[in-house]
Parts: sequence; structure tokens; C-alpha cells
Amino acid sequence: MQNKIMKSFFQQFTILSATELDQLDPFIINKRLKKGDFLIQEGKICDEVVFIKTGILRSFYYSDKSEEITYCLTFPGNVMTAFSSFITGNPTEETIQALTDAELVIIKKENLEKLYQKGSAWLKLGKHLSELQYIALENRIFGYQKYSAKKRYEELLTKQAEFIQNVPIQYLASYLNITPRHLSRLRREISQKAF
Repeated sequence: MQNKIMKSFFQQFTILSATELDQLDPFIINKRLKKGDFLIQEGKICDEVVFIKTGILRSFYYSDKSEEITYCLTFPGNVMTAFSSFITGNPTEETIQALTDAELVIIKKENLEKLYQKGSAWLKLGKHLSELQYIALENRIFGYQKYSAKKRYEELLTKQAEFIQNVPIQYLASYLNITPRHLSRLRREISQKAF
């Protein structure tokens, strides 16, 4: 079942044939995290990519004032990793934590490398996934500089409304780069507009 989920995710990019998708089978690992569990912590080396079947993960780091800064929220149907550490093999500066119970489908880096050696289609898929990560990061940076917190929150509501209520307000506010108080005002304003 888990293999089908991961295969379905990769299949959407129309890069791999059915035979190539079957090469995933021996490499799929299933993992469950309880709410509050860590996928990886700062200072560790990331050696896996996860596909989120259910649950929400958040990435955060500590500022120079020892404040937790949530910079990424990842929802079901998406891929997650400590990307810089995964690429370089250096310890990560981020921590990835489950905000809810989560079911994950995992591929270890060493197994992904084995798949890359099986043919150019796998290399093309790896390149495509890297490009998607870059685009997501760029969109996030532009969003911070170009759009108001209200617009960023409304966009998040549009894309992930069913999951937002599971994100504690302090993490959501940090993700939006605003205070919890400001986020509460935005929520009131948006809900009043809806009526």
C-alpha cells in the first residue's frame, strides 16, 4: 500500500516508466511519528527523504536569541527533508518535528543513489525534485518580501484550510513572520469578512 502512495507521487511527474517505478519496492520504509516526535534534530546528518502520507511536519531553527523560528510547514502529499544536509552530508541546522501524528514513507539517501545508477530517468527525477525544492524556497522568499502577512495567510488558507487548525498559533505566526497577536487579529478580520 505504501509503495503505491510513493509510486503515485513519482508517477505524477511522468518521468519514470512502470518498470522503473517498480524499482522502488525494495527501498520503501514506513515510519510513524507521534505528535511532538522529531524526524531529525539540529546537529544530525539527514540521510533520508520522506513523503508525508498523513500528518504535518514543521521545520524550525533557533535564532541567536534562542527563539524557535518556524520556517517551513509541510502537509500531506508532499516530500520533506533537511535539504542542505541531505545534499552535503553536513550536520543540519534545522529540526523537523511532527505537529500531529504522522505516517511517512521514506527512502534512504544510499538507496536513492542506487536508483540514480539504474538509469537517466531516475537522475532526471532527482533533478526535477531538486528544482521543485528551489522554486518553493524562492516563492517563499519572494512572498515575504512582496506580500503582506494577510495575503500570505489567505494563500495558506486557500491551499491548506483543512490542516491549518492543527498548527498551533505560535508556530503558524512564526511561519508567517508575525506575532501570535497579529495572527489573531488577521483571523478575526478574515472570518468577519466571510460572513
